[in-house]
Amino acid sequence: MTVSNVQAGQPHQPGGSDRGSGRTGLVRYVRVGRQGIYDPRRNLVGYELLFRTGAGEGEDEVAGEQATSQVIASTFGTFGLDNISDGKPVFINFTRAFLTGIIPLPVEPDRVVVEVVQHVVVDRELIIGLNQLHDQGYRLAVHDYQGGVDRSALLDLADFVKIDINAVPPVLLPGLVQACQGAGTTLMAEGVAEAETFQRCVDLGFELYQGLYLQRPTMLEQRTLSPSQLICVRLLNDLADPDVPISRIEQMVGSDPGLTLRLLRTANSAAAGAKREVTSLRQALVLIGPRRLRSWVVLTLLEGGTTTNASDDLWRVLARAFACQKLATAQEDLAFTIGLLSGAADLLGSDPGMVADGAGVGEEARSALMEGVGEAGKVLRAVLAHEHDDLAGINDTGLVPFDVSRAYLESLSESLQLVHDLTRS
Repeated sequence: MTVSNVQAGQPHQPGGSDRGSGRTGLVRYVRVGRQGIYDPRRNLVGYELLFRTGAGEGEDEVAGEQATSQVIASTFGTFGLDNISDGKPVFINFTRAFLTGIIPLPVEPDRVVVEVVQHVVVDRELIIGLNQLHDQGYRLAVHDYQGGVDRSALLDLADFVKIDINAVPPVLLPGLVQACQGAGTTLMAEGVAEAETFQRCVDLGFELYQGLYLQRPTMLEQRTLSPSQLICVRLLNDLADPDVPISRIEQMVGSDPGLTLRLLRTANSAAAGAKREVTSLRQALVLIGPRRLRSWVVLTLLEGGTTTNASDDLWRVLARAFACQKLATAQEDLAFTIGLLSGAADLLGSDPGMVADGAGVGEEARSALMEGVGEAGKVLRAVLAHEHDDLAGINDTGLVPFDVSRAYLESLSESLQLVHDLTRS
C-alpha cells in the first residue's frame, strides 16, 4: 500500500486544528512511518515501522510505551499488516515493558521482528523476557549495536543486528562487523545516506541496508474510529474474572465501534491462513481468545483512545446495529456486524466497502453491506429507509413498517441506556 493509496478514498478531508490533533469525537487520524530495508542488489526485503504523530518537524514527545502501542495498533488494527508491509517482514521498536512480558505482545510471532532499542538496560529480567519471546517464535533484532559487554550478551539471542554506521568510528567498524558475524546474526547497516557508503557496507559484509540513500521514510495515514478508554477499563476489569460469560464481553466490545472494527480486522487476519471468514463479533472473540483480547485492550489503553463520551455518535451507530439484529431471524450476528459497519462508514465519511475491507470481513458481509444481499442486507436496507422516513423503501424490502419502527425504537432506548451505563465516569 502506498501513501497515496492510504490517503485516497477519504472523501471528507478535515481542516483546521483537527488535522493536527488527528482526533474529532470518535473519529481520528492514525499515522505510521515506514522506511524500506534492502539487500545488496537494492531489492526491497522489509520495512521498519516508525511512530509518527503527524505534527511535522516539531513532533510532540510521546512516552515509549504509547508510541509502540500506537504503531502496533495502527499497523494491525487499522491499516492491516498485509497492506502496510506488502507481505514483507516489519521491524518494530519495542520498549522494556513489552520485551519483559509486562505488556504481552498482541501479534503473532511470524508477523514482526522485535527490535530491542538501544536505551533498554540489559539485565537478567530482560534476558529472561527475550528468551521467552525467542521460545515463542519471535525473531529479535538488536537496534543501534555498538558493542560493549552488556549489549554483547544479546548477540546469542539476536536474529538481526542493526549498526548505525554514523555512530561507530570508521576504524572500529570492521572489528564490530566481524564480531557480529561470528555470532551468526544477519547484519543490517543503518544510516546509509550515500552511494559510497552503501558500497562500503556491502564490502564490509553487511547483508541488509537502510537509510536515505535507499528510501526516505514515508508517512501512511488513515481515518479510523477511536476506541473508548472508559469502556476498555471496564472490559479489562471483566476479563480479570475467569468466569465472566462471553455474552458480557460481547456486549461490552460491541458497544464500542472502534474496538469492534479493530478486533474484526485482527481476527480476519489470523483466520486468513486457514481460509476462514469471520463475519460476527462472537466469532472474532472466540478466535482471538481471552489472552490476546486482554493484550489488545491494554494496548488500546496505552495508545490512548477517546476520553470523551462522544455519545451522540455512539448511540446512533449502536441503534442501527441493534435494530438490524432484532429484525433478522437467521443472520442476527451478521446483521449486527453490517449495521455497525454501516454506522462506522457514516462516521468516517467513507465508502462502506472501504470500511468492510478495513475490517477484513468476507464477501457475504460485504455483499450484504454494499448490495443489500441476503437477510442481513435486507434488514439493513429497511433500517436505513426508516432513518430517512422512506416508507416506500421499507415496503420494498418486504418488511412491515410497524415492525421496523418498533425494532428501531427499542434499539434506540437500549443503545442510549448502554452508552450511559458503559461510559459514565
